[in-house]
Formats: sequence, structure tokens, C-alpha cells
Amino acid sequence: MSDDQQSDSRFEGDDAANPNVIVRILQAVTPGFVRRRFALKFGLVLVLMAVSIAGIGLAATDQITSETRENVRNEYQNVANSEADVIEEWLEQNRLSTRFISRNADLTASESLDVRNALRREQGELGEDAFQLHVVEVPTGDPPQIVATTSEELSPGTALADGSRSWVNQNVITIQNLDAGAVFVNDTYAVGDERVVGFLSPVRDADNRYLLIEVSVFGITSSLQGQERAEGGFTQVVATGSNQVLIAENSNEVLRTYATGDSALDAVTQATDLRNETAAAGVISEVEPNDVVDETYTVGFSPVEGTDWVVLTHAPRSSVFGFVQTISSFGLYATAAAVLLIGITGTALGYTTSTAIDRLTAKTEEMQDGNLDVTFQTSRVDNIGRLYDGFASMRDALKEQIDDAERARKEAEVSRAEALEMSNHLEAKAEEYSDIMQQCAAGDLTQRMTKDGENESMDTIAAEFNDMIEELEKTTGQLKSYVDEVDEAGAEVEASANTVRKASEQVADSIQKIAVDAEEQKERLQSISETMDGIAAELEQFASEHPEADIDAQLERIQAIAGEINEITELSQETQSETDNVSAAAEEQAAELNEVSERANDLQRYAQPLRDILERFETEAEHEFVFSVGPTGSVSPTNADTEEEE
Repeated sequence: MSDDQQSDSRFEGDDAANPNVIVRILQAVTPGFVRRRFALKFGLVLVLMAVSIAGIGLAATDQITSETRENVRNEYQNVANSEADVIEEWLEQNRLSTRFISRNADLTASESLDVRNALRREQGELGEDAFQLHVVEVPTGDPPQIVATTSEELSPGTALADGSRSWVNQNVITIQNLDAGAVFVNDTYAVGDERVVGFLSPVRDADNRYLLIEVSVFGITSSLQGQERAEGGFTQVVATGSNQVLIAENSNEVLRTYATGDSALDAVTQATDLRNETAAAGVISEVEPNDVVDETYTVGFSPVEGTDWVVLTHAPRSSVFGFVQTISSFGLYATAAAVLLIGITGTALGYTTSTAIDRLTAKTEEMQDGNLDVTFQTSRVDNIGRLYDGFASMRDALKEQIDDAERARKEAEVSRAEALEMSNHLEAKAEEYSDIMQQCAAGDLTQRMTKDGENESMDTIAAEFNDMIEELEKTTGQLKSYVDEVDEAGAEVEASANTVRKASEQVADSIQKIAVDAEEQKERLQSISETMDGIAAELEQFASEHPEADIDAQLERIQAIAGEINEITELSQETQSETDNVSAAAEEQAAELNEVSERANDLQRYAQPLRDILERFETEAEHEFVFSVGPTGSVSPTNADTEEEE
């Protein structure tokens, strides 16, 4: 197996303990040559990290950019809506002023001078945005004409059929149909260098008389400029019907045609469509350059309620979405910087780590080749440095273990030599002891094992064996002596038993004779006793017949003799009984002696095979004993033991 394969096996062994399924999957799909190279694995990890961070960064940047873009759109849309609210408030304020002033009773005076004075007073209260105030009479069938005015160029009776105020004549029908308090608002028109919006409302309590207030549009532009919008932006109020600019921050743009191209008019169209929708404003993020703006721009739009006006807020797209672009660029730059930082840092770290590991691997390979003098030195204090220290410690420990192993090997060789010598010695002693045991097994119990003091165990075996053989020799000698004694004792017992048996038979015969004689004597005594009893009876009869004869003394003598004879008879009877008992005992003793004789014969028969076996064993004379075996069966030593007792 190559070093790479061994390394790969070690890595696989280490990773096999890792229960992480993802790690095992990665191990399965990663080529072996990559897994065996730390630099390749580290580089692959760096690439994966860089790609992951780039993907995350791009996705996050895109997400943030989209959200920011949407926020900017909403903000710019809100700007258009806010500026539309400003225009609506401005129009409503002027409507209220017109409606309020139209209720002034002085405007119904018949003298134009009085009406003019009233108009000037009202103009002073309205402020500088009120350009001119007029009271106009709109008779049926005739053009409208001035009743009173604050203008120096106009005089009472001037007809409004032509000129900048001809719109009154053009809308006469609509004006005549106005209800009290209603206000008619006309689009922006020019009065000399001024651009004004006309607010016309019926004068209360005066038929065909109307109040016309002309308000400059230049004053409202400052309010529009106050709205938050992008740099370079501008706002215009356009009439959808005439496509004219009604209000603009640049006075030169007022009353000019807003645009001619479809791309520019698209905002006007969409703003007009919002009147029928719930949305208050909208925005077009990107409009190609046209006659309104000569660069790509963004336009927010919102309709002005109650009019056909739309508020259009323009700004270069780069200004509106500049922050979005900045965020996008920053995200891209940050992502690129992160990837670059990871690449540079990872490369530097991977290079230094891989180099350190390669050096460490080379040193470990030298150790594998047997060079234990390799040095492990590094200035690193991290895990790699500790790994160097660990290998250095392992090298030192390995050298120490090798030294210890060498010493142990030498000691083992010495021990082996000693063990071999001891083994040879034990083998020789074992053969010697085996021969001795074979001789003992063959019957020579005089053999003994010698102790040489070389091995305690063998000496112990020899001592115990010698003790055992000595005891066995003693026992065998005793058994040999005992068998001889038993044989002799058996013969003596048998002879004694025969003698006793014969004596018993003679005694039995004698007793039998005595019994017969005793029986005969008893019969004779009984006969004599009966004769004496007869004689005594005859004497008694004689005495009774001869009372004069004195035979009492003889009679008593005879009776006494008869009594003695009876006593002798009874004694003879007892003697016969005792004789029978003795005869029976003699017979029993004879039977027992026969049994003893048979047992003695058996003992002699069994002793012979035992003697044959024991004769095979050779023993010393000092271990043999003499036993006295008497007729009673008791045994007592008479040789060595007796001598020792003496």
C-alpha cells in the first residue's frame, strides 16, 4: 500500500467515526486524489466558500436592491402624490378665497369706483400671489365685459371677447349656469409676462355679475420645490386636454407643449387613468430620453382632483435610483471583496498550513524510514505548532521506547540464555528423576532423588518424592512383614482351632456320658426314693396297727433319708440340665471354631497373592517389621519398633 493510500485510509478511519451523513456523502463523491491532498481539499473548500459567498452576496444584493428600488419607487410615487396634494390645496384655497370674496356686498355697487376700491382691499388681504381681481358682467347674448378691475391696463366696459381673458367668453354658458358659491377654474393663461390661473365665481345678490381672481402660478412653485425629490428633478403640472404645461418651476416652460413623444406622454395617459382607480399616484421607473428630458429619467405622476390636471415629477434615473445603484454596487463590491478576502486569506492560510503540513508529513515519513533524529521545530503556536510539539514528543518517546526495547532485548537475551541453561538443567534433572521414578515403578523402592540446590521447585519435588517413596517403602516393608506374620498366624490359628475343636468334641462326648450317667443315677435315685416311700408307708401302717411298737425314730430316719434322696434326685436333675447347657455351648464353640478355621484358611489363601506382589518391591531391611499375630487377632510390632522402644 502506498503512502497516499495509507493516508487516505487513515483519513477514512478518522472520518468513519463521524456520524455526520453529509460528511460521508461528501467523502463518497470526492475523488480520492483530492481527499489525499490537504491543499486540494482546502482549495476546493475555498472555492466552494467563495462560490457560496458570491451566490449569497449576489442574491442578498439583488434582494436588497429590489427592495430598495421598490422603496425608492414608492417614495418617488409619494413625492408625486404629495405635490399633487399641494396643487389641490392651492386650488382649494383659491376657490375658498374666491367664494368668500364673491359674497362681499360692495361688489354689487352700481359705481365701478366703489367696486374697484372693494377689489383693491380684497387684493391686499389676499397677498402677493393675487395678481389681479376683476368684476365681470356676463350678459346674455353679449360678450362679457369689465365692471371694475384692479388692473391699470383695463377699464370698465372693456369686452373680454378677445385676448388672454377670452376664455370667459368661450365658457359663458358654463359660467352662467354656475350655482351660487360655485367656482370655475380656468387653466393657466398669460397676462403680459405673468402666468395666472383664473378663479371665477358668481357675485352674491348680483345677477350676471361674477368675481374673477387671477392668481400667479409662480408662487406655488416654491412649495413644489420644497418636496423631497432627487437631485436634478423638477415638477410640472400638465393639462391633459391641451397637453400644455400649466405650472412649472421654470417660468419659461409654462404654457409650452409638454411633450410630443409617446414615451413622455405615457405618464400623462397613466395619470389620467388613475382617476378611475383607487391608486393616488404612480411612477414610471425608466423613460427613454425625449423632448422633456434629454437623458433616461424617472417620472412620478398623480392626477389633481377636480381638474384635468396631472402632476408630473421628473428626475434623472441615475439620481432617483442612484442609491439603489450604490447599494447594488456596494453589494457587488462587498461580495467581490469578501470573495477576494477569502481567496487571499484562505490562500495565504492554506499555503502556510499546507506547507507546514507537508513539512510535517515529510518529517513523519523520515521517522517511518527510521530516522529518529529528525527535528520538529516551528514558530507556529496554533494547532499546527502543537502538532509539531506532539510529534517531537512522540519522537522522543519513540526513541526512549526503542532504547528501552533494546535494553529489554539484551536483558531478554540474557534471560533467554539463563532460561535455556535452566531448561537444559531441568531437562537433565527431569530425565534423572524420570529414571528414578521408572526404577521405583519397577519395584526398586530404595532409589532416591538428589537435590542440587539449582532449582527450588525441582528440589521440592525431589524432597517430596523422597518422602513419598520412603513412606511407600516403609508401608511396603510393613506389608511384606505383615503378610508373613498373617500367613504364620493363620496357620497357628488354624492349628489352634483344630485342637480346640477336638477338645470341644471330647468335652462334648464326656458331658454326654455324664448326662447319661446322671440320668441313670436319677432313675436309680427315684427308684430308691419310691422304695423308701413304700417302706415308710409300710412302717406307718405297721405303727398304726401296732401302737405299742416304738418305731418313730426309725420312721423319722427313713423319712430323712428319703428327703435326702429326693434332694439328690433334684440335684441330679439340675446337673443334667447344666450338662445339657454345657454340651450345647461346646457344640456352638465347635461350630465357631470351624468358622474361624475356614477364615484362617481364607486368610492364608489371600495372603499368598499379596506376598507375590510385594516380593516384586525391593526394600531395605530397616523398613521391615515383625508382627506378633496371636490367636485373638491382635498385632504388635516386634522388630524395629520394639528395638526403638527398648
